[in-house]
Amino acid sequence: MNVKLKLIPTPGGKTVSLPKYQSRFSAGADLCACIDGPVKVAPHGRALIPSGIAIEPQESGCGAFVFARSGLSSKKGVCLANGVGVVDSDYRGEIKIAVVNTSEEEYTIQPFERIAQLVS
Repeated sequence: MNVKLKLIPTPGGKTVSLPKYQSRFSAGADLCACIDGPVKVAPHGRALIPSGIAIEPQESGCGAFVFARSGLSSKKGVCLANGVGVVDSDYRGEIKIAVVNTSEEEYTIQPFERIAQLVS
């Protein structure tokens, strides 16, 4: 699938690096929190975190999926609020990651921390 990628800076002007596969066998490329400062997510709370990435699939009927990072969800209880995010082929805006903290402890998302994975 042919996809154009656009980097969207934070309000402070910082940009994330391109999504990366952490190994040659990875199914998804990591999405990072494109934020200028830490974001606290209260126990059982939610937050909408910008990824700094917009995609533009060049074919209709194609899209991408955003999944939780298994280590973050199993170790810290931070998952996607919607289970799986769907990026339709006609959506051109920034991919934002809705996270939920299922744990009893506050979790702080750090700027440019890997928080989800993108599969296309």
